[in-house]
Amino acid sequence: MASATTNMLRDLGFALGPVVVGAVALSNAGSDFTVSLSGADLPAGQAAAARAVAEAGGPVAVNSLPPGAPGSAAHGLALDALGSGFGTAFLVCGVAAAVAAALTAFGMIGIRSHRSAPSGGAAPVPPDRDGSPESALAG
Repeated sequence: MASATTNMLRDLGFALGPVVVGAVALSNAGSDFTVSLSGADLPAGQAAAARAVAEAGGPVAVNSLPPGAPGSAAHGLALDALGSGFGTAFLVCGVAAAVAAALTAFGMIGIRSHRSAPSGGAAPVPPDRDGSPESALAG
């Protein structure tokens, strides 16, 4: 049961991890791009085209515009916004990993190792070559 639970939680992490990272990164990148575009020193036509492309496909779409296309002057702004967004997403991943480690450490408090000596006391001494345990202790 423990193995199945571990596998299920790992699969859930594999499915939700990229979704959460992508959502946080692209949400942050979209907000950063909109703010930086409004304060950028771009020609009016380029800024309007970049804004239209960003509304349709976000900063990823602006970043993938070919050079010379309307709105491509905002390529650097989109790239900076995406870098900032993914930086924030990776910070969220780091915090989540630290919380998971703390929960694991907290959950392991009080768990003792099951490796203990047999109930008779000390561990048995292996016999020496002649078969007597006394000669093994003396050597």
